[in-house]
Parts: sequence; C-alpha cells; structure tokens
Amino acid sequence: MSLSGEVPQQITKALRHEATRNDDGGILRGQHKDDFDLWAVHAGGRTILDAVEQGLDLGPEALRWSRNVLRDFGNMSSATLMFVLGRIMQDAPPSSNGFGMAFGPGLVAETFRFTLAG
Repeated sequence: MSLSGEVPQQITKALRHEATRNDDGGILRGQHKDDFDLWAVHAGGRTILDAVEQGLDLGPEALRWSRNVLRDFGNMSSATLMFVLGRIMQDAPPSSNGFGMAFGPGLVAETFRFTLAG
C-alpha cells in the first residue's frame, strides 16, 4: 500500500472542518478539543501526526506519546495505537479524558473516547 502525498493535507482539511462543525454527528460529537486531556493518535508517520495537530489546533505536547512511539518503533500498522495507549496508561494521571484516532486504507478515520481508571 502506498499513500498519496495529499493525505496529510486532506486530514488537516477534514479535521479543521470537523472542529468547526462540532455537532453531535461530527468527529468530536459536540465536544471541544479542550474537553480532552489525552490524545492517542495512530503514529502512521510524522506528516500524519503534524496534520492531526494542525487540523485540530493541538498544542505541541498533545501528541507526545504518538511521536515517541513513532520515534522508538516506527509505524507498526494496527499495533501502533496499542503502544501509544500503553504509554498513556503508564504516564498520564488517573481520570484523564482521552480521544483516540486511527486512519486506515481509503482514508477512513476510526475514533473513540476513553477515560483512564482512577
């Protein structure tokens, strides 16, 4: 599988739209990015993480777990997100609210919310 060089720009554009749309049918389900303490994003590559950060206007530390997994292990396909979540579970404070996101073929986005047990 190979990805078009347009993928990161399309992700940024789509996430900007979703953030401004911000209704019950949108990716954030009517919530705001600031409602989430943690971001678990599939570390498919640096440009994908940059696109998510830009599209949702996240701070530079928001994707640190994803960036660290990418640095340490590279893109491990589907397992990558589990490594990101594992690091979050080790490091983040209890009762933190999180948002997870992964991208698949055809530029499908899968998302979920989570709360760390307290």
